[in-house]
Amino acid sequence: MTASSRPVVGIDLAGVETRPTGFCTLDQNLRAKTLLLWKDEEIVSHVAKLKPRLVAVDAPLGLPKGRCCLRDDCPCRSAGHLRECDRELLRMGLKLFPPTLGAMRKLTLRAVALRKILERGRFQVVEAFPHAAKALLGFPEKREGAEKLREALKKFGVKGELRRKRNITIHELDAVVSALVGRLWLEGEAQAVGKPEEGLIIIPKKPQ
Repeated sequence: MTASSRPVVGIDLAGVETRPTGFCTLDQNLRAKTLLLWKDEEIVSHVAKLKPRLVAVDAPLGLPKGRCCLRDDCPCRSAGHLRECDRELLRMGLKLFPPTLGAMRKLTLRAVALRKILERGRFQVVEAFPHAAKALLGFPEKREGAEKLREALKKFGVKGELRRKRNITIHELDAVVSALVGRLWLEGEAQAVGKPEEGLIIIPKKPQ
């Protein structure tokens, strides 16, 4: 299998293993396969079997500069709650939840740990943000329902299980969006925002 023919994996990571994580494999012809996974070991095992060119994860993959942890009793808390990539998206009018607050803490810690495992396996891992991707590509938001997002992805050219899988979940569809962002990044149709030393978020370039 050549590098260009290897798939891209998109992951809509849940904050805890008891909730479903959306997982998508997207090939170079935009054929998608999706499923739901729960445990980190399942996610790592599937990635290892697929040997993708890129893994795009919908979750914060790093902490703000100056933060060593997310404990409230640590002095590093004074470094704040936002990364530069988060600030850039906010300046673009794209809402987000800070990676250090509330329920996002569990998600951030899980995502950072998963990234380290995957990178030790020599997989390239990037951070995607489906909410931003949907806004930039003109896709409907989660609140509008799974079927409207499925139809928008089909119109964009995504094929495979997306067209025929019954009762596809929003988690799987957000994994498709993440994988699509990864594919656009490889094709030069996406950009990175933020600072490399702190963490980048990959977003699509606005259609001309």
